Amino acid sequence: MISRERAVDISHRMMERLKKTPGIALSGEREFVRGRVLQGLLAWDKENERLSAETKKKLLAKARRVIEGSREWDLLYAEEMERAYVTLLSHGE
Repeated sequence: MISRERAVDISHRMMERLKKTPGIALSGEREFVRGRVLQGLLAWDKENERLSAETKKKLLAKARRVIEGSREWDLLYAEEMERAYVTLLSHGE
């Protein structure tokens, strides 16, 4: 999980990058855009946590137990997370 302080720091860094990008001018909208970036980061993190919890629940419910933290767990977890994101994106969320 990303802390709010870390998300704020990332949003500031992203705005600094945008400021240095040729062709982009964010004079009056800078704080508005930074706020939207921050909201997006926090929303993404919340959704990622939800998907992660669902994925762990699925893996723990399998008939054949896999030890959490093992290489097999990591591979199955990555596959399930990918499926969850594909499903999420296919629904336009």
